[in-house]
Amino acid sequence: MLEVKKLKKGSYILHKGEPYIVKEVQNVVTGTHTHSKIKLIIHGLFSGINESFTLPPHDHVDDIHIIRKHGQVISKTEDKIQVMDLFSYDTLDADYHKDLVGDLEEGDEITYVDFGGTAFIVEKR
Repeated sequence: MLEVKKLKKGSYILHKGEPYIVKEVQNVVTGTHTHSKIKLIIHGLFSGINESFTLPPHDHVDDIHIIRKHGQVISKTEDKIQVMDLFSYDTLDADYHKDLVGDLEEGDEITYVDFGGTAFIVEKR
């Protein structure tokens, strides 16, 4: 558990059972005699959903550690991309966003994350 006031841009949190990356952290003052709040703007790694919500600075959120890995595209189908990990040479099926797929071709090097047994392509290198 991590306090909301300690979150920074680029941190990863667990929200609704899915990993989210913190895109923006803003201090918000709602009135002259009230306590400040912190507004979080987050982006879902797997779903691609953007959300924002406001929390008191002393509330806690679930933090997670996401390891970014380096891989290479082996093959591409309509719904999955087969990726070879360039460190261990293991092959796995990875999900991706539809807007990124047009750019990916066989042989491209990518960055992916593995969370809960699900691999997801984050970016093309």
